[in-house]
Amino acid sequence: MKSAQRKVLIPALSATFSIAIVISTAVGAGAQPINFPTTGSAFLDTGSLSGSTDPALAQRINAAFAAHGIPGAQVVYTDGKGRQEFNYGVSSIETGNAVTSDTVFEAASLTKVVASYVVLQLVDEGVIDLDRPLSEYFEYPRIAADPAAHKITARMALTHTTGLPNWATGPSSAEFETTPVSTTFEPGTQWSYSGEGFYYLQKTVESLTGTPFAELASQRVFQRFGMTSSDLLTNPAFEAVTAVGHTADGTAKALRNFPRANVAYTLKTTAGDYSKFLRGALLAGEGLEPATRDMMFTAAGSADHGGGNKDAIDHIKWGLGIGLQENELGKAIWHWGDNGAFKAFFIAYPETGRSVVIMTNSESGLETVNDVVHEFFGPMTMYATDWIKEAE
Repeated sequence: MKSAQRKVLIPALSATFSIAIVISTAVGAGAQPINFPTTGSAFLDTGSLSGSTDPALAQRINAAFAAHGIPGAQVVYTDGKGRQEFNYGVSSIETGNAVTSDTVFEAASLTKVVASYVVLQLVDEGVIDLDRPLSEYFEYPRIAADPAAHKITARMALTHTTGLPNWATGPSSAEFETTPVSTTFEPGTQWSYSGEGFYYLQKTVESLTGTPFAELASQRVFQRFGMTSSDLLTNPAFEAVTAVGHTADGTAKALRNFPRANVAYTLKTTAGDYSKFLRGALLAGEGLEPATRDMMFTAAGSADHGGGNKDAIDHIKWGLGIGLQENELGKAIWHWGDNGAFKAFFIAYPETGRSVVIMTNSESGLETVNDVVHEFFGPMTMYATDWIKEAE
């Protein structure tokens, strides 16, 4: 879905505000707040900036979000020197409540990476085989009329080669569970982004384990990595700190509830929580056999979505549930999230351990990604965002 081009500035919450930077250069070191008076059109709380005393960095990130009319955002950057956390703007333009480190955002398709990690754990445990047709594990009523769909495997679902569409109907609709879905090409022969493929995999895993996926994610991911603000279902405990989405012109939308877990898009979390997952599960490989983690980051084939930017397509591949990019800085893992009025993105370089997670509550959120990423990684070619522009 292409975002509208109209931009707005968020109304000022205060003519002046201060940025409090808490510096901790080592575990257990004493933290000393430093206040820098400044002015601006939105609230920015930089949180904990390990090893950095540069308020100009926070101001540039502030400016990047303000320039695109983003109501609220979180950014978490981590490398060998520590963690830097930025909280920007408001969770809702109507309430004016400031975004903090506890504000919960819709992570959209970043959910798929969490689901992929759980599935690969089950592969390691012998519960599911990547290349055995899912139909041999689970009889899925929605594909009953399509013989080709019975060939779909877990590997195809994770690599978006199932042939199923993104959605046959609205995944939050009452009729979703009973709407037939069928392939548009022979499974395993092409790349085409598919939420339906991930949901089929979810239903198969739930059948095999006898456990709802929301519970599997809680046990295997959220509890393991201390992600106390994360859930695949709408959690009443988070209601007071949950952000609402906004259109490109800054209009607040209604708070969305997810009473039905869907591993393609229903994760609600914080950038801080997601960074814990990214670093523990993916970069450190906790909970996976080393060979399985390596396989996750190995290109399964082209991610050619048919766009016109062939240079971007040539530099983007797909691993097991995750995007792969290679540029001047080396090989990166990445994914984007698009729930309409929420946009999210992460990129990490496994060889150097550098990562950044971005959460926004705006249709225009992805337009800020390059500016924010460049603040931490410096000049580089962002093939991923060029690729995303033609994938939406």
